Amino acid sequence: MKPADLPLNEAQRLARLRNLEILDTLPQQAFDEITALASSLCGTPIALISLVDEKRQWFKSRQGLAFNETGRDIAFCAHAILQPDQVMVVSDATQDERFRDNPLVTDPSSPLRFYAGSPIVTQDGLALGTVCVIDTEVRELSASQAAALRSLASLVTTLLEHTKLQRELARHGAAKVRQDIAVMQALLTSGRELEAFIDHDHTYQFVNPAHLDYWGRQPDDIVGRQVPDLIGQAQFELIIRPYLDRALAGESVIHESPIDFPHLGQRQFEVSYLPARDDEGQVLGVVVRAQDIQQRKDREDALSQALEQLQLTTVEQERFIHIISHDLREPINSINNFAELLATDERIIWPGKSRSYLDFVRQGGQRMETLLNDLLEFVRMDHHVLQPQPVDLGQLATQVQDDLAMALERSAGRLVVGQLPSAWGDPTLLRIALQNLVSNGLKFARSGVAPEVNITTQLSDGQLQLAVRDNGIGISAEHLDKVFGMFQRLHTRKQFAGSGLGLSICRRIAEQHGGSISVTSTPGEGSCFVLSLPLDPTPTAPRSANEPV
Repeated sequence: MKPADLPLNEAQRLARLRNLEILDTLPQQAFDEITALASSLCGTPIALISLVDEKRQWFKSRQGLAFNETGRDIAFCAHAILQPDQVMVVSDATQDERFRDNPLVTDPSSPLRFYAGSPIVTQDGLALGTVCVIDTEVRELSASQAAALRSLASLVTTLLEHTKLQRELARHGAAKVRQDIAVMQALLTSGRELEAFIDHDHTYQFVNPAHLDYWGRQPDDIVGRQVPDLIGQAQFELIIRPYLDRALAGESVIHESPIDFPHLGQRQFEVSYLPARDDEGQVLGVVVRAQDIQQRKDREDALSQALEQLQLTTVEQERFIHIISHDLREPINSINNFAELLATDERIIWPGKSRSYLDFVRQGGQRMETLLNDLLEFVRMDHHVLQPQPVDLGQLATQVQDDLAMALERSAGRLVVGQLPSAWGDPTLLRIALQNLVSNGLKFARSGVAPEVNITTQLSDGQLQLAVRDNGIGISAEHLDKVFGMFQRLHTRKQFAGSGLGLSICRRIAEQHGGSISVTSTPGEGSCFVLSLPLDPTPTAPRSANEPV
């Protein structure tokens, strides 16, 4: 377990928290409604308003939790306040090194798994605690839910200031102005969100500068006027009034809606209608908070178009694979089979150079078959579902040695395997990569020198490096950056057979594992290919090979 660091402004933060006089106070309905709303919006059984002091986190309001405080050293919220402008999300606490051995996570009776907390931040940037939601199941937080938590945390800030003012007014006997201050303190007067306070008569009592900027109005154009005067009676009755009346009845409401502005045109907004109450719990009016989400909508539309294009591309890839595996393979198999029959038919006497011509046909057909097999394997990488698991590299090397038994015998080659550990990856893909690298080491041998390929590993920079070293012809320096490209050949087919796709396949396999492949070489002495793999598994479940890491 890793306790949270102290914020840089810890002294000022604690002074502000104590000045609010909120710690260890009795429950209040306004705060309880916020936690109830947070629990409902995020679909979690637990929601808290947590305030962090020197030694503990204390819950001003709690839903679904029996105790009202925990030690600061085990508090998730102590981590969340370190980044006041972000919602901290922990989808699975068992996979987070900060929390995996936290007592709240290891508790067998009710183990914490999911946490999301939005810091409660004062106007001068002091994070006092969070509005957070908790679940005992692994889950994710949507963008709209994160935005809702931010809005609720902002509202808690306002309520804390309002509660402090109420106490001061009570001490000074200024009950007459209490309601006016409650209205003004229900809103933040700065920020990019549009904020307004609307009373029971649907009249604007307050709007912030952002609200005025979007509408291109002055305060006198809005404050004191009713909502239909600004947006029109028809739009008010159809869109705004149902939400506004529900909030005036005491219900918090969040929805998305397009809004037409005189100078900006239509933009998409997420609008929150939050009841504002006095100290007796009576609804004074509604805080309306609107966040411009047009850019987010534009990105979602662009993503949707990209997904449609990807689906079309996938269909074309499927057709291409079908053509390779069926339509092209069939005639090539026929050519190879009949050429072989002609070559082995002892009744045929080949005149002149006819036998040589037949050999050319056989060799060309075999090259085409090899090319199709490698190309099909390369294209199918996009459809392979990764099955990440511990892989015994020693056993994998033995399998590759069996796969290449004929090549080893034909070349009089030797495969030397060191003491190899286990790695995390897809055993099928790693076997293909290792087979390609060893096969290259056997194929590109020096004349008169029996090929020898060595397989070793080492740890470097948090990665396991699988090295395949040969004593072959080597690669000149000007060609080192080209060898992993598709169809790259450095020699003629008469010198060395092959499709030019083997190293491209190795590179693709490395990238799909979140790793890389590199090569060093000395012409006339040999080459060393290094496949680098992450030590820790990146995916937590089977993942498509073309899914981004």
